[in-house]
Amino acid sequence: MKLLPILLVLPSYAGGGAERVIINLIENIDNNLFDPYLVMQNKKGPLKCDISEKKIIDLNASKFRYALLPLIKEINRVKPTIVLSTFPHITISLLIFRKLLPRDTIILGREPNMPSSSLSHRPFSFIFKRLYNNFMPNIDGVIATSIAMKKELICRGIAKNKISIIYNPIHMDKIRKSLKAERFGGKGLRLVFVGRLVYQKGLDRILPMLKDIEDIHLTIIGEGSEDIRLKNIVRKLDITNKVTFLGHVNIPYPYMAGADYFILPSRWEGLPNVVLEALALGTPVVCMKEIKGLKEIKSLLPKNKLYFCNNLDELYVLMLKLPVRIDYKKPMARPPIMTEYNSPSEYSKKVSSFMKKIAYAKTRN
Repeated sequence: MKLLPILLVLPSYAGGGAERVIINLIENIDNNLFDPYLVMQNKKGPLKCDISEKKIIDLNASKFRYALLPLIKEINRVKPTIVLSTFPHITISLLIFRKLLPRDTIILGREPNMPSSSLSHRPFSFIFKRLYNNFMPNIDGVIATSIAMKKELICRGIAKNKISIIYNPIHMDKIRKSLKAERFGGKGLRLVFVGRLVYQKGLDRILPMLKDIEDIHLTIIGEGSEDIRLKNIVRKLDITNKVTFLGHVNIPYPYMAGADYFILPSRWEGLPNVVLEALALGTPVVCMKEIKGLKEIKSLLPKNKLYFCNNLDELYVLMLKLPVRIDYKKPMARPPIMTEYNSPSEYSKKVSSFMKKIAYAKTRN
């Protein structure tokens, strides 16, 4: 049986959820069906991909505008049946320049965030919204991470039969392996955040709240463009004793497991992997109402394990009331809160099935 060549595109090895999903996918894809290649705009970032270096194509470009032409050349060289992108600016660019690609190339997208929110916060958002609405309906298929996202994509003109809802994977064995809970000392509320330090994540919104709450501590794990700004806010508020920046941590799971709560004050999200991992580690989650994808899984969880706050005032009141974990003196790993999930292999199978379906439909047209 002839293998289907597929090409997955990432901007970098940045430690975000979208990058990890794609890396998980290519590491677990069925090599009896597909011949996968990973194309990188550049290899910067802490993540790595456990596949042959021969299958990784580094465009070595600092910005995507410098990578676009080399990407088109690589697609024409490899001649993949399918090109899959998980970042809208890459997906839209491929659709705009589709005529420069081999004629039967299938373009698939995976939406990492709710389009309405992410498009509004992009540079030149008006132009990008127009491009998105004009070109995305021409895509061959889209992976959505929630029902709410699928509904929005349909409203933006993408045919219902082109969209598949596939929830993000959780590598349960990996994140719970030899798990030891690490908690910042003390009796008061202990929170943890893991993710990119960027405007989207909304950490700047919650730091001022910590000043007025007694015996509270937030551990921040991650890197990003807001790093210096956030540290300056902490210094100006004089809350350096309440906030610890750990930078990038290869294995953040002990800190996530040890905290009383995982907090994600994002301004917008799709279905954040890090929240699914926190729940898998037994850590309750506090987040904002903007994370619509998570509302679909709340019914699958026990009461008081996933909190949604409608606004910052509500979040502040909640933090005053939240109880600390009972075993705060010697925290132990808690059982998973979330038990229904896609493993990396299951996720890969579902994406593979969707890709085969789209490829078959394309050959019939």
